[in-house]
Amino acid sequence: MTHRLLSMIVGGLLALPALAIPGIALAQSGASVLIWPVNPVIEADMRAGALWLENKGRNAVTVQVRVFAWAQQDGRDAYAEQDEILGTPPIITIQPGDKQLVRLTRTTPPPVEAERPYRLVIDEVPTSDGASASGAAVSFRMRYSLPLFSYAANQAEPGKPAPRPVPQMAWRIGSDGGKRFLEISNTGAGHARLTDVALANGRERWTVAEGLFGYVLPASSMRWDLPDSIGDATELTATVNGEEALRIERQPG
Repeated sequence: MTHRLLSMIVGGLLALPALAIPGIALAQSGASVLIWPVNPVIEADMRAGALWLENKGRNAVTVQVRVFAWAQQDGRDAYAEQDEILGTPPIITIQPGDKQLVRLTRTTPPPVEAERPYRLVIDEVPTSDGASASGAAVSFRMRYSLPLFSYAANQAEPGKPAPRPVPQMAWRIGSDGGKRFLEISNTGAGHARLTDVALANGRERWTVAEGLFGYVLPASSMRWDLPDSIGDATELTATVNGEEALRIERQPG
């Protein structure tokens, strides 16, 4: 695996929610691109995954498709260049009413670990008439970032998809420089997709997030700032990978 950390991407990617719906759409400048599935995976017996882009708008749209290695360091998402999975074709022009298949092609054997995370980034590339006449750097008009997971082979039952690895989580509230944060750690072998997160203390309850809150990857921790309105919580509940109202254990100490 060839990894070079991209600090500009760590700060610049727009991590949009991967909603549990058939597709997500972007509408801008007369273009409307429908993208599905929003939770693509590559099983061990698959040479490639599939992603569909459909132009529902009035104008042609050109997009660039890239796949980055995804990790979490110091409580934040980090992305790196990689050559294990490639999006082909990498640059596509889609005419109004047309759709395009993008193959997420594996170039190496399946991962040894149960699950390996990536981020799939789709950028709309401005047309020549929208570029700066001065020749300045071209900026992207829109960006989507979707999770992509590659899975190991099923050693117990070869030929069948391996059981999905599960997360093992704990949480705590801490402070850094006078600012409070919520930290959720995952020591399990599978990622945790967190939605509808709430903190509580007895009868008092605080809603932290309605809808998607974020991901915690295996052997990783993530931090989120907490507003002062949230008190001394003793309980955290969340929907984890679609399982509703799970109580996450508080970290000892």
